[in-house]
Amino acid sequence: MWGRASGGGTLEVLTATEQFRERLELASRLGALASEPSDLAELFRALYDETAHVMDATVFLFALYDEASQTVEVVRQIDGGVEHEGGSFPLGKGFTSEVIRTAAPRLVRQWSVEGPPVRLLYGTEAGELVSPESAAVVPILSADHVLGVISVQSYRAEAYGEADILSLRAIATQAATAIKRLRATDQLALEHERHALQLEAVLASMNDALLMVDARGAIVRLNRAARELLRLDSASLVVGLPLERQRLAQWPKTAREIATALVPVIDSLRSGTSVEGVEIELTSDERCTLSVSASALRSPRGGPQGGVVVLHDITARRDLERLREDIFAMAWHDMQTPITLIRGHAELLLRRLTSGKPDPKATRSAAAMIVKHADRLAELLTTLFDVHCLEAGLLSISLWPTDLGALVRDVAEGLRPTTHHTINVAADGDIVGECDERRIRQVLMNLLSNAQKYSPEGSTVTVSVAADARSATISVHDEGIGLDETDLSQVFRRGYRAESARHLTGRGLGLYFGNGIVEAHGGRMWAESPGPGLGSTFHLALPLRQERETDRPLERLA
Repeated sequence: MWGRASGGGTLEVLTATEQFRERLELASRLGALASEPSDLAELFRALYDETAHVMDATVFLFALYDEASQTVEVVRQIDGGVEHEGGSFPLGKGFTSEVIRTAAPRLVRQWSVEGPPVRLLYGTEAGELVSPESAAVVPILSADHVLGVISVQSYRAEAYGEADILSLRAIATQAATAIKRLRATDQLALEHERHALQLEAVLASMNDALLMVDARGAIVRLNRAARELLRLDSASLVVGLPLERQRLAQWPKTAREIATALVPVIDSLRSGTSVEGVEIELTSDERCTLSVSASALRSPRGGPQGGVVVLHDITARRDLERLREDIFAMAWHDMQTPITLIRGHAELLLRRLTSGKPDPKATRSAAAMIVKHADRLAELLTTLFDVHCLEAGLLSISLWPTDLGALVRDVAEGLRPTTHHTINVAADGDIVGECDERRIRQVLMNLLSNAQKYSPEGSTVTVSVAADARSATISVHDEGIGLDETDLSQVFRRGYRAESARHLTGRGLGLYFGNGIVEAHGGRMWAESPGPGLGSTFHLALPLRQERETDRPLERLA
């Protein structure tokens, strides 16, 4: 016998044809049941609607079972058409717990005879406990595991039969599919969220700039380093736009040079070709060298799907390589003269010693020239070696209390006998600071040598030392060629020579090296000039007290 619940709560008896049609409709509806609900609440309502279609569902309950805690989690329940919140309870002795333990359905024809006393007061009752008279409870199974239960109850006795159990089991089978799909979807969503968070963390921590582009060549994602490199703010409209030459006018000005260089790389990705180790030299703003690598991505069918572009700033490495090349070139060029002179005077000295006619005065002169040019050669090699160590972060300083006024006077006194300039020194009393005396002496020698080299003979060079409670400032003022605004901003750059000084010998390393030494002391250097032809003043400020740290390595200059 097959029946269905009518609107008035009575059970209609169906003919065989109607039963067959009802089963076909049930099968069709159950096929959609497993795929439509987007969450457990929607699944509950779909299960109730389907159950109420084929049997008395005056009371309907849908619950999940947590095997680890042996707890039944009621999703929601309905009594008399009114939906109520769910709850949870541990496995007990009731019919629901029995079905979960045995994984078998339970048909209750007369609750008052077969079942335990009812202790649950449904929400539709106004204080009076009304017990159900019959019930059908089936497990929701996945293989041998119980996922939950579906329970229908009626206040009528003999409301359910074996056919209802079969119908309810069919509904429970589709419920199992829907639950697994929802759990898989939730798990997938959690996995996607976890992977997205991990990806965001990786991208945010990367020092290299990273861009992701789609099959059109449009940027779909870029990390913080890429935004900083491209000088993009949150309002810059570059995401989602294909990176093509005709579109570059829309890019921020500072990003155009990089974008222009990336166009052929993006074109390669669009064709499915990866790129490795392409270098981009940027010159529009600060000089910068980037190494670009790009990996093409393909769809499961093999078609190109864009790719990932990584830009690594190799400016420091290229600078170090250029420094090595510069040092080698300078060494080769600058050592030719002292080596030639040393060899010439050595040959002259040898001839005089072997001629049998010794000339003590000429011999002493030749020997003195050999010593002089050997010292020049040693000084050159020391400077080149020190600059290399500075760039490599290997140069060290040794801090010690030093009378800066006495140091300045000593350096000036050593230069006076050989100079054609007047050197004046003005120092405030005893100014003692902690520094590497040998290194600061190198800086002062370079500043005074420059002041003499770039100012006319007979002019005055003034060295002053002043101090406050925290730092001492040494200033070297000359009456020479002066500097313009461009020179002042670049004069401490390695290899830089002011236009007005190009006709004089020099390698452009002295100020660069001196600035590195002063910065290693925690100080700074700067230059001032009223303009070309009006002289210059170079200042170096040093902290008077520092944390004692013997042979502290210098930080590599950025």
